Amino acid sequence: MVCALPLCDVIVDPGPRTGQQNMAIDEWLLQHVADIPDRSFVRVYSWCEPTITLGYFQDRTQGLDPRLVKCPRVRRLTGGGAILHDQEITYSCVIPQTHPLARTPTSLYATIHEAIIALMARCGVECCMRQEAAAMQEDTVAGADPFLCFLRSDPRDVILAEHKVTGSAQRRRRGKILQHGSVLLRASGLTPEIPGVADLKASFSIDEFERCLPEKLAAAVATDFRLTPDFPEITLGLTRTDGHSNTSE
Repeated sequence: MVCALPLCDVIVDPGPRTGQQNMAIDEWLLQHVADIPDRSFVRVYSWCEPTITLGYFQDRTQGLDPRLVKCPRVRRLTGGGAILHDQEITYSCVIPQTHPLARTPTSLYATIHEAIIALMARCGVECCMRQEAAAMQEDTVAGADPFLCFLRSDPRDVILAEHKVTGSAQRRRRGKILQHGSVLLRASGLTPEIPGVADLKASFSIDEFERCLPEKLAAAVATDFRLTPDFPEITLGLTRTDGHSNTSE
């Protein structure tokens, strides 16, 4: 007999937020909401201005592109390279330690990315995961990793025409997992050399993708899900001054 997956609450932010607010909410979800043992959460959100998030262990200035020095910077709970959040849609997913995917955390990458790939196909775009180590090595220049995540290569990246269009990172805490990631919809005017999905496939329906993404992600990690309004506790939590993710760099 197959056990039902924990219920998933879906949070679609009502409007763009600052980098500090977005990272504080994701941290709040991991620290507090996921303590509910029978609940997962999917959140979809956006940014009120071009913002850099830094990987948890990343140097805040080493390798910084001069074009990005005026962007607000905030540190993520997760590792990896810096991300310029501009022409994108961002998701986060938190699963409790009782979730089957929590036993093998790396499988959550595949689960979420396969859902994104399926939705891309529905919107007229054929993407895939990089997967093969040989392909990753061919695309990677020897030496230090690039400052920006979307110039780095990982087997679990979602790629379109050899360009990375989705990347994700995780933080694990007491058996719970936070995974968040970015889907690059269009190139940013600050980094026009990094194309988004719509730049590579003109027929891509951004509106349909954004509308369907929350439920598509929730269905990937849950048997049942429900749309949940913004939590009052989250709004209160945005004023916190403790922790890495609530402090600008």
